[in-house]
Amino acid sequence: MTTLHGPSARFLAMLPPALLAPVPPDSTSILLSLLQALEEQWLELASDVDRVLDDAFADSAADWALPYLAQVLGLPPDVGRTEIGSVTALRRRRGTPSAIEDFAAVVTGWRTRVTEGWQTTLWSQQLGHPVRRTASLSMRRREHLLAGTGLDPARRSVTPGGSHHPAAATATVFPWQVRGFHLAEACPLPDGRLALHPLGLPTPLYLRPDALVIASDAEDERPPGTPPAARPPRGPGELPLRATWRLIEALAPDEVTYGPVWELAADHPLAAGGDEDPMLLAITVGGLPVHWPDIGLTSLPSTGGPVPGDDQVLADPNRGVLSVGANLTGTVRATFYRPAAGGIGALASQAEGDDRTATVIVVDPALHPHAPGQQVVATLDDAVAAALALTGTHTGPGPDVEIRLATNDRLPAPAPITAEPTVTRWRIIAPAGLAPVITGTLSIASPGLDLELAGVFLEGDLQIGADVDAVTLSGITMNPSAGRTLSVEAGAWTLRLAATRCHLGPILADLSAFPIELTDCIVDGAGVPLSPCGAPPPSPPTVPAVSAIDRFPPQLRATACTFVGPVAVDTITAADCLFMDGVRAVVTSAGCLRYCHLGDADDPLAHPPPFQCISGPLPAIGSTGVESAGYYAPVLTAPSARGADRILTGASDGGEIGAYHHARRGLLALRLAQRLPEMTPLTVHPHLHITTSEE
Repeated sequence: MTTLHGPSARFLAMLPPALLAPVPPDSTSILLSLLQALEEQWLELASDVDRVLDDAFADSAADWALPYLAQVLGLPPDVGRTEIGSVTALRRRRGTPSAIEDFAAVVTGWRTRVTEGWQTTLWSQQLGHPVRRTASLSMRRREHLLAGTGLDPARRSVTPGGSHHPAAATATVFPWQVRGFHLAEACPLPDGRLALHPLGLPTPLYLRPDALVIASDAEDERPPGTPPAARPPRGPGELPLRATWRLIEALAPDEVTYGPVWELAADHPLAAGGDEDPMLLAITVGGLPVHWPDIGLTSLPSTGGPVPGDDQVLADPNRGVLSVGANLTGTVRATFYRPAAGGIGALASQAEGDDRTATVIVVDPALHPHAPGQQVVATLDDAVAAALALTGTHTGPGPDVEIRLATNDRLPAPAPITAEPTVTRWRIIAPAGLAPVITGTLSIASPGLDLELAGVFLEGDLQIGADVDAVTLSGITMNPSAGRTLSVEAGAWTLRLAATRCHLGPILADLSAFPIELTDCIVDGAGVPLSPCGAPPPSPPTVPAVSAIDRFPPQLRATACTFVGPVAVDTITAADCLFMDGVRAVVTSAGCLRYCHLGDADDPLAHPPPFQCISGPLPAIGSTGVESAGYYAPVLTAPSARGADRILTGASDGGEIGAYHHARRGLLALRLAQRLPEMTPLTVHPHLHITTSEE
């Protein structure tokens, strides 16, 4: 019911003064009540007018209006908001390669580099295309250093056809985005060195790509009479490339001092960007920056390797390992970049603070000032103690208390949380852009606690007690290669456990009243770390991805998940899931498996009847470019007339089976291949090539 408080002063100022003359001051007359109702209708009409104006522009239009805008512009009805907003810029360009590069980035969100066939063909047997080059590689321009990479300029002698046809234009896409760690505390290693990765894992470094800017060649964007400048293909600074030794040298070979330790000059492209936005790497020790003249690039294996000078820091770009000189003391932090093929794990987390929270406790080891009304503490122990000390009740829709980890540091896990809290709805989150690490075992056993944990790296185990009411995980990265597990104490009959877009270790839990709910997750029972250099270490024995902790295995409800290791459950309902080592259920008459890959040695009698599931040869195993302790997902291949891999087209919506279902990589690649002719002249043959990760 509307409260009668009279119209606003703004509305009254628009009325004739004579209309309000008979109204006594400080009174609520019938006239004012009518004017209030009239103002409410006026505001509704003004809001409708604003919405109509907003719907005329792609960046502010409602979702329902986008197909209509696309139809007006002659685009397919299912195009995205970005393509609608860039349609003019994409089609008022000079040069097919640059137009295709921007078009591919708009359609898929992936960075793209286009090469033309006539630039890579040395000899063609077709008379219409005479010889255009007399050498296959230019040693003077150091083109041999890029051979075999995505920037390979080698010219070949071929029979015209495919991507090397002189009239071909090949779009090479990189199906991942690069995300950054900003001044993240380095992880100490047993040999005294430091790892850049928060969990101490091998992590090859990547280059920071420049921001994508799409501009047209319209006449009003340059001085009259000035022809548009032709833009060359994208360079390394605009592509999410791994910083290999070959690429470091190829970028500026004259700016590198060679030897056991490579030193980059100040003019080298990788030394650009400063400490805030580096091209490759920025390091601080004790809060003081280490500049590039004091940083050396070398190989730092687990045993041996060069020794840094007293004031020097050695960095291994292949392993992500640092060795610090004796005179440099203090906490080591680094800014660097890693690729993310999907929104899985802590690095890709998009967690944000909830403004509806009754009490906000900020964990900031530096004790910087924060918003008024927020309690700032230095450790997680202090934050948990403050949350347990809260009294009173909060009846609003938000959580009772939110612990925000406003840091990129390594935070010791609090003592086991066992006390019964007065307020039971908790959130422990790291806001998007931050990547703190909780070291040690995180034990949660408070009776009646409803906890949400989001956006953090867990170096130790995650243990949940029997009396906890609910635990919700979002954007969590664990370390399966170190044997870390998620365990639920036996007897947790009423626990509700759910996880979304997490990389988890093996799950150990017993049968309870509610199923474990997993969405877009990886549950890794193999724990195979990345091995960027040398022969990979022997694989540890695979343990079950999901199993009982005491007697009876849990119920499971999974959507778009990848399970590495056998899955043993009581009942299961799964869709779009990839079971690398099979699934076995106690109850086969309940539940369902839909659009799943059931492993190489599937036993049809060990699980509920499947619907539209596949089995047989497993997809390729390896990293897909995402930071973690080893991801398992099919390698994306370019779509062809014969169709793509079954893993990429067998999901419920024709997408990808497994944890990367939400990334829609197969669908995006197929859509781009179908639409490339829109941006090419009739005489040019477009081709699509999907780059696989170098990891």
